[in-house]
Amino acid sequence: MKISIVLPMIVILSSAALSQTVVSGSQSGVWTAAGSPYQVTGEIVIPSGQTLEIQPGVEVNFQGYYKFTVNGQLNAHGTEADSVFFTTDNQATGWGGIRVESDDTALLSFCRIEYGKTSGSYPDIHGGGLALLTSNATVSNCTFADNDATGEDNGMGGAVYAYNTDGTTFTNCVFLRNHAYGEGGAIKFTGDLNTEITGCEFIENNCLYGGGAISCYMVSATKMTYCLFAGNYTSYSNGGVLNTLGGGNTVYFINCTLSDNYASAGDGGAVCLAYATGYFVNTIVYDNQGMYSDDLYLDFDGNAEVYYCDLPVPSGATGTNNFLEDPQYTDPAGYDYSLLATSACIDTGTALFVLYGDTLVNMTPGQYFGTAPDVGAFEYDDGSGISESGTVPETGLTVNQVYPNPFSSTATISYELFEDSFVSVRVYDLSGREVAVLASGIESTGSRSVVWDGTESSGQMAPTGTYMIRVETGRGSETVKAVVLR
Repeated sequence: MKISIVLPMIVILSSAALSQTVVSGSQSGVWTAAGSPYQVTGEIVIPSGQTLEIQPGVEVNFQGYYKFTVNGQLNAHGTEADSVFFTTDNQATGWGGIRVESDDTALLSFCRIEYGKTSGSYPDIHGGGLALLTSNATVSNCTFADNDATGEDNGMGGAVYAYNTDGTTFTNCVFLRNHAYGEGGAIKFTGDLNTEITGCEFIENNCLYGGGAISCYMVSATKMTYCLFAGNYTSYSNGGVLNTLGGGNTVYFINCTLSDNYASAGDGGAVCLAYATGYFVNTIVYDNQGMYSDDLYLDFDGNAEVYYCDLPVPSGATGTNNFLEDPQYTDPAGYDYSLLATSACIDTGTALFVLYGDTLVNMTPGQYFGTAPDVGAFEYDDGSGISESGTVPETGLTVNQVYPNPFSSTATISYELFEDSFVSVRVYDLSGREVAVLASGIESTGSRSVVWDGTESSGQMAPTGTYMIRVETGRGSETVKAVVLR
């Protein structure tokens, strides 16, 4: 399997809704797709001790600037094909975001949260899409896009503001184009413990005063694993990706990729550690630009330990087995940060790493290709399709990649045939509807490719979203994802 970047954009629901439901005030029970869209015409509150379940396929559309306050339990569970969609028709005004002030853990999966904005006084000035106020959340496969925490020119956490959480998790989420006036273009953590951020992508988030993607204030054990950070920036301070403030911060980057981020008027194009210790293992920190220092900067009482990384290790940091090479990404301009075959990051990581009794990396050979794990967020596979025994795959083919991915104009799907065969290449949306037929006919053994220009069979442009491209022979099929960004 060829590893490449796929932004899991959540599919937008059809406008041809069968019905709608007008809601405001106290809410509990179940919101169903049959009642969607839910038109919010006033403040929403889930009372303490009560639960609201939002089922797959529900659109929650805010008709004005209203908050969604959770004092009880929120369960919003979509699916890959049918997301839960929090949005507004008035993008300039936005809506007040989800504000969790509960002893219960909010559960969000396959949701898209967009155009949330902050306003008023503390804490409503923080957390454009989601605020966790001494409350925990388990968030997976969600997209936070175009949220804003300007908040009377004092807001923090463009997408998420987390205060005094313990054990909150973000898994396989995308943070895209979020903005904060103050700190944390995507997320601001304050006093949080044991946060886990796994398999997430932070793309084009920005803030004015530190931490283009994430800002941490007095946090402990914030751990980022298999995450991509690209195109994030801070305008007037430090840390194009992450900045720390306060005292006693500990942060971890394990198998992450940080490239093309900026601190245009400060230090640490990627990371600035002040009153903090950062641990970096199997991680790429490359080509991040700051006005005064690039990549990683150790500020007041800042420390770093760096192991098996492609990273210019700054003076004062410690560690071993590091190097400084061009990672050789597939297409960084298209946000494809997978590795080319000649990358020095391939097979140069470590499968086991224990530091001060804490196991930071523990991988079995089945979890990586080659002699050792790769450095960075994306494991390289040569795409040969040949198993260790040298046998041909059962499907008779191997699909290598979609390039570029995501794309806005054209993408090439390449594959390898191990025998002459009838081949069809078809594009489907996440509802299973056939969107386009790219190939259908007899093809001979060898390397083949087809181009999709992003149009449907009808000639119309396919909208922004995730699509499945299925390559099928007489023996079987393989499917890969492609993301269209308009």
